[in-house]
Amino acid sequence: MRARKDLPQRARGGRLPRARLTALLSSSLNRKVFPMSGETSAYVFPFRPFRNLDRSIPVARIRDGGTCGLAAFEPQLGMLAPELGMPPSGESWQERLIGLCCDPQTVFGRPEWIRDLAAHWIGMAEPFVAAKRPIEFTILGFPFKAPVPLKTRRKLPDFGELVMLRRLHEFALGVGRFHAPGARIHIFAEGAFARVNGMPQSDSDAYFDALVALSEAAGFGETLVLHETSRIADETPGFLGVWEEMAEEIRARAKAGDEKTVTALREARPVTFHLCANPGVSEEQLRLAYLGDPAAAELRADLERRSDEGVIRYRAFLEARDKVRLLEDFAPGALGLTVSPRPGRIGVRPLPEPANVLPYHGVPVWNEAEKQLRIEYRWDLITTDREWTGLYLEGDSDREPFLLLE
Repeated sequence: MRARKDLPQRARGGRLPRARLTALLSSSLNRKVFPMSGETSAYVFPFRPFRNLDRSIPVARIRDGGTCGLAAFEPQLGMLAPELGMPPSGESWQERLIGLCCDPQTVFGRPEWIRDLAAHWIGMAEPFVAAKRPIEFTILGFPFKAPVPLKTRRKLPDFGELVMLRRLHEFALGVGRFHAPGARIHIFAEGAFARVNGMPQSDSDAYFDALVALSEAAGFGETLVLHETSRIADETPGFLGVWEEMAEEIRARAKAGDEKTVTALREARPVTFHLCANPGVSEEQLRLAYLGDPAAAELRADLERRSDEGVIRYRAFLEARDKVRLLEDFAPGALGLTVSPRPGRIGVRPLPEPANVLPYHGVPVWNEAEKQLRIEYRWDLITTDREWTGLYLEGDSDREPFLLLE
């Protein structure tokens, strides 16, 4: 494992009292959230509540469907990440670029957020086109497999990540249909978030290494370039100090009731709360804590405490990243893609409908009859009285299935 610097000690003073912070944020844990196919969040990919937390006994049956190579998944990949068409030949590259970004197969969020800033995106792409170079894009995500056994017991990427990578690959190929040099998408895997939720950095590192290997094995090496943010953060002079400074600024803004800050923290809290690592805690205790059962009140309180701090440090990393232009050295002038759509970023759908959970937050389930992929929480699956078939990938060291069939 690569050597890493420790995070500096937190600055003293200026802390928002925990009771006040919890009051500002706690309503987000049980509020209604919108699925991926509906309204989106500009701050974080929305959290989808568990369906079966009230069930305590696993009753599902998972049969072994055998092991296969990547080629066996090509039919499903072709449906879930199809080749993107090109606008009519009479259109300019500028029109085709905006048309690709707003393609119904690709766009996430409101297309007008992209069209209203068409001049901005075209202006950013023009230097690449003039230089006859691939148009560069960036996207953040893929931090690690959720360290929550109620969501998934895998630690390495699976079919869900493969689909998301393939969709980004097809987007880059789509650019190549009107700009011969094509496109290159820089994926900044947010492994630094391991320091926010208490999971071992080694698990995030192993996930990243496996993600790179999966992308290369699938043939995406020319279009997708993967970077690891925990390494970038450690190797960028002064960044860790800026991260701490931004955390203190966010605490001060929240204390003052800044609406944008409070909203950003509130929207991120359900995600952070349900991603905190709990080594040594049984699935039953975690289930009860998520439900708010008095039998797990101590664990629940600890989760809330860690989530209150984690959500601030999560937001602080994002603001520090932008403040020091952390990614600029790796992808200068690149156009920004996002799975948290908003004006100023090009929203791209990570998985097709009906999937409404990020691939690294659950278990991929393929329905052959409906030709659909869902990402389900493991607990919801194993407490449903039915049979599933688990497929395994050749060379995969993770003992959990790569894909479930229903």
